[in-house]
Amino acid sequence: MKQKVFLLLISLSIFWGSAPAQTVGETRAFADSLFSVGQTEAALPVYERAAYFMRPDIDAVLLEHIADCFLASGQLEKALEYYDHSYFVQTSDSVKKELLFKKSSCFLRTHNYKYALMELYSMDAGSSAAMERKKNFYIGMAWFGLEDFTKSADYFDLATDVPQNKQKIKAIFADKKKFFRPYPKVASWLSIILPGAGQIYSGEILSGINSLILTGSFVALGFYIVSVTSPIDALFTALPWFQRYYQGGFQRAAEMAKNKRAENRNQIFNQVLDVIASENN
Repeated sequence: MKQKVFLLLISLSIFWGSAPAQTVGETRAFADSLFSVGQTEAALPVYERAAYFMRPDIDAVLLEHIADCFLASGQLEKALEYYDHSYFVQTSDSVKKELLFKKSSCFLRTHNYKYALMELYSMDAGSSAAMERKKNFYIGMAWFGLEDFTKSADYFDLATDVPQNKQKIKAIFADKKKFFRPYPKVASWLSIILPGAGQIYSGEILSGINSLILTGSFVALGFYIVSVTSPIDALFTALPWFQRYYQGGFQRAAEMAKNKRAENRNQIFNQVLDVIASENN
């Protein structure tokens, strides 16, 4: 494979040197050869060159390949743009549906869940049960991202026709409270009342103990300074450090709770993926 890719890249350098002699068809064929072996980064500028000379008669497949190249490089906005162009010149209804799925996938990856829903709800799956299940699965992902876990569960249920898997999905979503735990506000207030308690509540035990020791140390230091000097000295010496770690502690507790909640949701989502993916094994 490496030798094949190397030869293609050598050919690419020769191609650019002789570009004026290349026809549009040859340019596109070369881009297709790069694309077929996964060299999307190298294929992209060649496809763009072919598209430039083909205007206004660019076909849907070329536009889709350009979008795929942008998607592979993580340029999701550009990928969306070209998937959109490809969709409007595409004549095959089945391919149009796949393009809508690709667009929806880009929206999901950029957390534009409402835009994904707009695309998906506009899709007519027709008489294909498999297409309908795929559509429901994507809609379930969008509602999951929007934190409407009731609707998400309903659509994930429609994404499978296996009774056993329906029961598994129902069990995963049975306790809706687990999607919102730990609560960031609870974590913050716990650390306000007792430094470190919010971190421990969020599952960060060592961080909570560390916060308790640090803030407790500065409280002890403050009392010690008061006993040997004066309250004014304690006010200017120990209080700023105590305030820094105390305030930072309850702010970090809320952030840790958010991260832990996101981690929990990710684990739940992976459980759903495992259930749906098991149908294809």
